[in-house]
Amino acid sequence: MKKIIVFVLLFLFCMGFAVNAQDSINVVIDGETVIFTDAVPFIDENNRTLVPLRAIGEAMGLAVEWDPIESAAIFSKEYTWENSPLYQDDNYDGIYDTYVGYEKVRFIIGSNTAIYDVGWYDKESSVKENNPVSGGYAEIKMDTAAINKDSRVYAPVRYLANIFRFDVAWDNITKLVALNQLTTTYQLGIRTELVAGWENYQGWIMTAEKDTEVASVEIIEININDNSVDYSELTEEEKQTIYDTYDETLNIYLTGFLVNNKLENNTSYDYSIRLLVNMKDGTQKNVILDINLYYNGDQGGIL
Repeated sequence: MKKIIVFVLLFLFCMGFAVNAQDSINVVIDGETVIFTDAVPFIDENNRTLVPLRAIGEAMGLAVEWDPIESAAIFSKEYTWENSPLYQDDNYDGIYDTYVGYEKVRFIIGSNTAIYDVGWYDKESSVKENNPVSGGYAEIKMDTAAINKDSRVYAPVRYLANIFRFDVAWDNITKLVALNQLTTTYQLGIRTELVAGWENYQGWIMTAEKDTEVASVEIIEININDNSVDYSELTEEEKQTIYDTYDETLNIYLTGFLVNNKLENNTSYDYSIRLLVNMKDGTQKNVILDINLYYNGDQGGIL
């Protein structure tokens, strides 16, 4: 009788251990497994996967702070002109003048809104000044609130990841969250220009400098204000119009496309374009391009 009881208890213990191991959630960032020492990811009652943000942020190379007054976890990253993910042509003369010098996001306990802040700096400043030449602010709505669990801030990982340009993939079978750093078009020297700004459609081209390492570009998806939109690549006739208009001033043409998007006056449109970039050395890069287009009623273009 004792042997039977011991066997049953041992079986139940092993079975319980197997379930716990199967339910554990792993996070991989650029192929490296994140080690959680005192707080682990879990799936809440609403079937949301929540992760301890500090461990994820540090693995992403972010600085992490705690604001006791707001009960907020703050994640930030500083950039220089050489490694900035975003640049801007303020004078519309084909030369980048300013760059993103920092990005910062805060997750407030009990709030389903993450606060994003960005600072733009002047390229010509020999020393990075404390005050940026311009800034930006955005509220990012989450589908669940950040929580405090065991003195750790938890929230869905995709909000932190997407802000700092990491792609997020979830494998429901293996319970694996995979984050991969996305390259920006600016970092590859790809320029994007609006060539048709009409109320019912907009046209864009992507070019690169003569010494580019980029061989070709494939468009994967275009979203505007978080909604997928239809687009079409430029026809041979439309491409010839581009060549004729730019003459010898055109850099290497990579791709061009028209987006079916009806514009409303005095409205801002946030483009998020996913690209697969083929490099001359045979490698491929997953690339993201973010564009903000503000429509004030003016129309024009060459297509």
